[in-house]
Amino acid sequence: MSDALAITEAEAAGLSELAALDLAMARDFAARAQAAEDPDAANALARSYQRMARSYRQSLALKAKLRLEVLEADRETPRRRLQPTWQAPAPLTPADEARIDARAEELHDAVERVIWAEHEPADPPETENGADDPCGLLLDRLEEWLDRHISDPAFGRQPLDDHVVATCRALGLSPDLARRWRDLPGPAVAACGDVSKTPPGPAWRGSG
Repeated sequence: MSDALAITEAEAAGLSELAALDLAMARDFAARAQAAEDPDAANALARSYQRMARSYRQSLALKAKLRLEVLEADRETPRRRLQPTWQAPAPLTPADEARIDARAEELHDAVERVIWAEHEPADPPETENGADDPCGLLLDRLEEWLDRHISDPAFGRQPLDDHVVATCRALGLSPDLARRWRDLPGPAVAACGDVSKTPPGPAWRGSG
């Protein structure tokens, strides 16, 4: 591993091991969520699945970033290679992690209400196979948006209502509905489709 990177070979191997564990747990939770008959149990398992899937995606993204840094460092001159080209961001404090995790859960639940209020689950999909189901597509975009922003230490410092409106605007959702999210009904399990055919619902419960 290049000296330009603040990570050891053992740490890189540990990252690969963590990614493998996350993937195995995500598969287990997904299978159990699809088999569960109780809606509450299915919802809890689905959220656990999405948490593991998110952790797996982040591990893969970090591995890819480190790989690119290694290739870049190898192309530099010896003099340049003595100068750090990348430094890991300062680790989040426990207080930061707790705040970010709580806000991600609140934000996900709020925006989910807006998605389902703006795109009724009963609306027919735009294609015969349901590939363009608006609820499913928007929920996927919400997951991607959260994955991109939760690493920011400042995430969740603004008022929740302002954060909901800003997120909905970024996803192209109605700002009027976003301002009224507290009055909107909460989503039901698999409201956007058949749980046996649709990936389990997003997970932002707990502090794990």
